[in-house]
Amino acid sequence: VNKLQEEVIGPICLDILQKPVTIDCGHNFCLKCITQSGETSCGFFKCPLCKTSIRKNTIRLNWLKEPTCPKHQEMFYYFCKDDGKFLCFVCRESKDHKSNNVSLIEEAAQNYQGQIQEQIQVLQQNEKETVQVKAQGIHSVRDQVEHEKQRILTEFERLHQVLEEEKNSLLSRIYWLGHEGAELQLNYLKKLIDSLKTKQNMPPRQLLEDIKVVLRRYDGPPQMYFAY
Repeated sequence: VNKLQEEVIGPICLDILQKPVTIDCGHNFCLKCITQSGETSCGFFKCPLCKTSIRKNTIRLNWLKEPTCPKHQEMFYYFCKDDGKFLCFVCRESKDHKSNNVSLIEEAAQNYQGQIQEQIQVLQQNEKETVQVKAQGIHSVRDQVEHEKQRILTEFERLHQVLEEEKNSLLSRIYWLGHEGAELQLNYLKKLIDSLKTKQNMPPRQLLEDIKVVLRRYDGPPQMYFAY
């Protein structure tokens, strides 16, 4: 209440401040009241409250530096939380805002500053958690990449071993086929020679039977036989 009286009630006229001004000592007065309070020959006057000597040309006109109520031409002292509007003293006492949630501008600002600080803390916590999740995600991706790398290398080594074994198996088979085929070819040729010698020693009549077929059968390069 005392703070409110200091801000809205003139200490000289004991009425609502009209064109309020602030002097160097920090007290507020109506412009008319303070200019009529007395002046020394040197341009100084004493504050009616604390008696501090004040140079007259240092009076600060609050109504020039702060917005005023367009309806009542008074300074704003209150803030209505319900409507989100600034109120002067007259607006505060009107029936439109009498029952509303109204507080001094400074108090409302402090309250909202507290709410803003709470929001900042929540957002900062979210930011911290997001950074942690991101870091964990990076580590997780790195672990997955390393795991996949090891899996590929292991699979490649396994395939390489399988191919190496298959290569050795094929080479062994080719060697075996070559060796076994040569043996079969020799046996085949021996049989052909023995068969022709037998034909050669037959009597003339038997020798001439199917002679063309026999000669045609054994004519040309020898065939190679492979065991599969």
